[in-house]
Amino acid sequence: MRVISGTVAAVALAVGVVGAMPASADTISRDNLARKFLDYCVNTQYRVEGIDRNSMIDRCRKASVQAMTQFEGDSFDAPSRSKFTAEQDRAIRAAVAAAFAKK
Repeated sequence: MRVISGTVAAVALAVGVVGAMPASADTISRDNLARKFLDYCVNTQYRVEGIDRNSMIDRCRKASVQAMTQFEGDSFDAPSRSKFTAEQDRAIRAAVAAAFAKK
């Protein structure tokens, strides 16, 4: 009986220690972030009334490339539940606005 209760206590302690450790942030690659930027642009611009869908994809590709120029490295914080980090959100919104600005 003491062996079982000792084992249960050890498992509970281990679970508590693991649960208390900070969760490591998920990361994504440069290519995956660029793809998420492209998807965001297409999804938001598709709903815009009167958008020229023939040029939309090309403009969104340019916006994605433009947004990625603001980031260095090959690994980035992964967006959680399809929400970008504040820095990622600012970058893609500015790039989309520039790509679809009236000229």
